[in-house]
Amino acid sequence: MDMDEELDFTLLAITCPLKDYRLCHFINKVTNLDFSRGKESKYDHDGRPKNKSEEELEYHIIFDVKKKISYHFTAFHYLSPDSDTEYFLINNKSIEGTFLIPENPHFDFFVIIKNYICEDDVEHIIKRISKLPEVVIAKEISPKILKSKENLIF
Repeated sequence: MDMDEELDFTLLAITCPLKDYRLCHFINKVTNLDFSRGKESKYDHDGRPKNKSEEELEYHIIFDVKKKISYHFTAFHYLSPDSDTEYFLINNKSIEGTFLIPENPHFDFFVIIKNYICEDDVEHIIKRISKLPEVVIAKEISPKILKSKENLIF
């Protein structure tokens, strides 16, 4: 698959000193999003348990082939019931201490929005997140300009 097709999503970057679960809670309060812990639901669309390990469902995992080590990034997921739009809140720093996007260590979190979302809705989300007192910056960035863009593909 073409890399540009894989990067067809909206990416928000957030700088905020809060723990991931606290930021998630505040985002849920000020937006119409309802993030829950884990990269994806434990159940498929028919309500059957998925045949994946707990680790795969819980974390966004990047495997470093050279070092032969996996890095685990905490993730939160929300699937809009009104559309097929999926939202992911991912920590930029792994449990092991490495960065998801090393060229942007000043960002603490990324929100990945997959499938269609209108620009007005993106602006609304950014505005609401930016108003949180703990948030230093929230802005949209292009995933295509990042050197480590492949780390955002899942």
